[in-house]
Amino acid sequence: MLNIVVMIKQVPDSSEVEIDPVKMTLNRTKARNVVNASDLNALEYALQIKDKVGATITVISMGPPMADSAIIECMARGADRGILITDRAFAGADTYPTGLTLAATISKIGNVDIIFGGDETTDSSTGHVGPGVAEFLGIDQITYAKTVDYEDGYVVATRELEDGDEIVKVKPPVLVTVLLNSNLPRHQSLRKKIDALRKGVESWGVNELGLKPEWVGLRGSPTIVRSMKTIKEIEHMKKKIDIDHLGDMVKELVDKGLIKAGGSQ
Repeated sequence: MLNIVVMIKQVPDSSEVEIDPVKMTLNRTKARNVVNASDLNALEYALQIKDKVGATITVISMGPPMADSAIIECMARGADRGILITDRAFAGADTYPTGLTLAATISKIGNVDIIFGGDETTDSSTGHVGPGVAEFLGIDQITYAKTVDYEDGYVVATRELEDGDEIVKVKPPVLVTVLLNSNLPRHQSLRKKIDALRKGVESWGVNELGLKPEWVGLRGSPTIVRSMKTIKEIEHMKKKIDIDHLGDMVKELVDKGLIKAGGSQ
């Protein structure tokens, strides 16, 4: 039976997020929290493989204690086990210590065949964490996957590239990052949610993972945000022109240097 890990993240609803002007980090206290959308697509592919050949699926997430609700949601969709990586030492981490921490978690789980994750998160959109985890673990990776299957001992995926698609076939262990909207995630089951609440979510911190506090969180992050500013949206002028005055409008645009006579600029 395959041993699959799905990395998820609880993120603030992008329509409600605010920036802390002092810490230069996301203020997560004022926004509704949801499971990162492409992580649900990743979970769905894991569940499809489980349905096909059998697998144990462990969902892991790094975040504050309240992030256990996101893991419970994934267990209610069909995952078997949930682990929340939570510790004050992890706060403020950029993508480097996040990848290190997740890789340490997967190593502690042990004998993992396939690792799934979304291609990027809505709160940072870097796409760094998945590939970073693969590098820390020293395993192959498949990125930007829009289809994923398991056939004859191999993970077969279609990667979306700028100039077309690429089909790859990789023998586990392998990490796969999945594109947003690449499938239709299944709904939660009430029975599975009740089972998940009874089973509960495991909680691992720095000590359980054997990591030094200076390696993780803000202290272990090489990225430092010095300043941020809000970019004002440009207001576009609108002017309704009668067809009879079209010539006057063209002359006005030429006079202002916005277009050149005889063609557009």
